Amino acid sequence: MTWTEEGLARTWRALKDVDGEDWALSPLHRNGAVVFHAGRSFPGSREAIVVDFPAGTIKPADRLPGGGGFDVMRLPSGNGSVGREAVALVRLIDGSHELFALMAVNILRHLEHLGSVTPRAALDAFFVRVREWQEFMANQRRKPLSTEKQAGLLGELIMLEALIGHTGSALVALDSWQGPLKAAQDFHVESGAFEVKSTAKAQGFLARINSIDQLDSDRWPMFLCAIRFAEDEAGETLTQTVNRLREIMDGSGVRKQFDALLLLSRYLDDHADRYTRKLLSGDVHCFRVQEGFPCLRRATLPGQIRNAQYDLDIESLDETPKSMDMMFEMLGETADEPV
Repeated sequence: MTWTEEGLARTWRALKDVDGEDWALSPLHRNGAVVFHAGRSFPGSREAIVVDFPAGTIKPADRLPGGGGFDVMRLPSGNGSVGREAVALVRLIDGSHELFALMAVNILRHLEHLGSVTPRAALDAFFVRVREWQEFMANQRRKPLSTEKQAGLLGELIMLEALIGHTGSALVALDSWQGPLKAAQDFHVESGAFEVKSTAKAQGFLARINSIDQLDSDRWPMFLCAIRFAEDEAGETLTQTVNRLREIMDGSGVRKQFDALLLLSRYLDDHADRYTRKLLSGDVHCFRVQEGFPCLRRATLPGQIRNAQYDLDIESLDETPKSMDMMFEMLGETADEPV
């Protein structure tokens, strides 16, 4: 199932006016013995994701995570069917609606991608992903982005803007931007994907590949986009690019979703005045990642190797890059919605 923030928000809105119950639930998806629901907790009408397990899955010793705009709680036994029990991820009263929706969709996608696992394995994966979000929420007031991190985010924003131009829809492009949501690749487009690597260094271009799955993906077609920035007064600061895109998002009614993704990318307005360096992008080189492309692949690695990070020398690649327009055509993403 394709989870989206807007689709989940529609389900939550439909539950908003339910009277006389502590909880209102709407089933979303079943994965074996595990059932996912959208929900609202009353009083307060707080949005929630409820995950329903066979009785005995949740142990008394399980420590439930919480904090940073959300809480995790066990549902009272009366809310489930006989032989079932559930945990709920619930937005706190002062928690951001947009950020909670992004978090909920990310967790749903993560659990769905586990495939056929035991209920206990699904619960453990739920706890792990929620705690990752908890850690992020506790540390979101970090120091400003480094020079290379600025270039990295700027590269993603340039590709986001290009995808808006190609699809004609800011919403479609934002839904494709998965990097801030811990996906293996920065953008998921139709059944394909592309990863963006950027540098502001004048010499050399070593792209850090963060996992085996980043380039060895079951998404198809797969591309690696390389962008080199140069310091130039004709360019833009990161803050200028963000503000320009915010105007586009305002006109499309998706500004809050964009701001939430910026926050997940560790862009804070408190640091905006520190991003003063103007960067001008060169050509965007889009390399097709297919058989023969130099990357680690699980099929050829010993089974004992579960994860790896490595540097890829972009300048030494023999492949002829595609243009950005050609890459988008091969990915096949189109939309009829206006920007």
